[in-house]
Amino acid sequence: MAAELTPVEALVPAITLLGFGAAAALASKALRLSPIVGYLIVGILIGPSVLGLIQESSATHLLAELGVVFLLFDIGMHVSLRELNESRRDLLRLAPMHLFFTGLIAAAALAMIGVDWAIALAVGLSLGLSSTAVVARILTEREQNSCPIGRSATHVLIFQDIVAIFLMIFASSLGNSEVGAQGLAGLVSDYLLGGASVPLYAALGLSVVQTVIAFCAALLAGKYLINPVFRTLVATRNAEAFTAFTLLLVLAAACATAIIGLSLTLGAFLAGLAVSGTPFRHQVQTEMGPFRGLLLSFFFISVGLSIDVPALLSHLPLVILSAAGILVMKTALGYVAARLNKWSVPGATQMAFLLAQGSEFTLVVLSLGAIVAGLSSGVMSSIVAAVALSLALAPTWAALGVRLSRKLAERSKTAIETSATSISDRPVIVIGMSSAGRLAIDALVDHDIPYIALEGDPDRFLAAVADGYKVSFGDASNMKLVEAVGGSNARAVVLGFARYEVSREVTPTITRRFPDLKRFVAVDSRLDLERYLDIGVRAHLAGGQPKGIEMVADILLTLDVPEPEVREWMEEEAERFAIGDSSRVEEKIDVEEIIDEAA
Repeated sequence: MAAELTPVEALVPAITLLGFGAAAALASKALRLSPIVGYLIVGILIGPSVLGLIQESSATHLLAELGVVFLLFDIGMHVSLRELNESRRDLLRLAPMHLFFTGLIAAAALAMIGVDWAIALAVGLSLGLSSTAVVARILTEREQNSCPIGRSATHVLIFQDIVAIFLMIFASSLGNSEVGAQGLAGLVSDYLLGGASVPLYAALGLSVVQTVIAFCAALLAGKYLINPVFRTLVATRNAEAFTAFTLLLVLAAACATAIIGLSLTLGAFLAGLAVSGTPFRHQVQTEMGPFRGLLLSFFFISVGLSIDVPALLSHLPLVILSAAGILVMKTALGYVAARLNKWSVPGATQMAFLLAQGSEFTLVVLSLGAIVAGLSSGVMSSIVAAVALSLALAPTWAALGVRLSRKLAERSKTAIETSATSISDRPVIVIGMSSAGRLAIDALVDHDIPYIALEGDPDRFLAAVADGYKVSFGDASNMKLVEAVGGSNARAVVLGFARYEVSREVTPTITRRFPDLKRFVAVDSRLDLERYLDIGVRAHLAGGQPKGIEMVADILLTLDVPEPEVREWMEEEAERFAIGDSSRVEEKIDVEEIIDEAA
């Protein structure tokens, strides 16, 4: 009978992980590195191969797995049927191309060096994934969550998160002791074919079936079980009970899937998916944020602990080459996928560089038993280090993509100018690619309302083109240009920048030539609000987030978009603004107040 751990033996690993995890987080922020990279480095340093301050044990493994449990729960909360429906074009075309171009090539490369095909496929597809955490942070820092680049990148990440769940089911099944040496393929043989051998696609097919069944069960549980329980807890006004039930939900769901032979992490993802369809998603995300961040640091440190440093050093040239290969290959293939989906050259370039890094999910897949058994320590350590290096380089690589895409936009400027002026339907003219102007375009695109965008500042013009917007270059104060792009047939004009003197000067001309043309603007002061209202511009004081949302709500209502659709769009946009920065979850907008004011 194994000796039981004493309290000290159980606590020392947790204390060590906690202390060094906090130090890694602080150092990573100071050095502007991804925290994931910091945790991996700390794990290597304190592990048995370097300082030997901590050894792998059942305690460290449990803490690490709990970190992945809360990561999967958080990701599940960001997946909803509404988002899947809205992003179906990207989910059905761009995202699969982006993943499978890279993943299948990586799988073939692993198979060529002698890795079993099933293991190679699981690891190769995981290498095709991009980092949700890193990309979300980059988009938030650049305030790109709502622009075409940000939206499509988010859709690709949603698709990849779903595929990651499938990969975890597939990879976990390969090492299930109950299915014999052939893994899941053996299980299919035993139960369906009487022991006959089946090809790999049978195992993949069964994994897909399990994934679909799990998704359906989670959605039904969210609607008929989780939502009523949360409503009851909110009515009691007991914050401790709300937090306790949320923890119970995560851990119980994880245990339930583990009991039936699947993974802890699958249950956590399904619990998050169940919560995603309820109106309590943001509150749950806020409550679970600290648990997720703390325990996830334990997981990445534990991955560092498992790295064989001597083997890594002996393969250092391979690590550097592999990291470069990941970035270059994923950039090139991502560009091809974006171009095949009719993205412009500048937009496809920025998208490809943004999604080129490895993923934290690759590290999760590499930690599974069957994968560990199927890869040599040298190959395993090299892949982990290469993924970590790609994550560290991701912000710099993405910034390089932005600069390159803007140079490409400058070269293609003439073509963009002429193509953007060919809209024949009655458009809305957006003048100025400010944050409010971009938000207006996002809303118009969401509601299939044609628009024409004008920008006279070269830097803002190039930035907008690189971010995926269709925009013409020119000075909007020139009435001939406004008429040339369809001003005489426009439904409305949106002023992205509040330049009162210019607006006052052109008001008499606009009133005479376009008497029915409505103009909208978002302003920062009550003085500007009153001045614009005096010259007939529908002005709104920008107080909510994202900036200009009050103005855009008025535009949509004026263009006869039904009020329920406007309300739903505002809630979605506020939620999109909060993605990638948990502190923003609490920044609520008063939807009813804004709609009442606009109406």
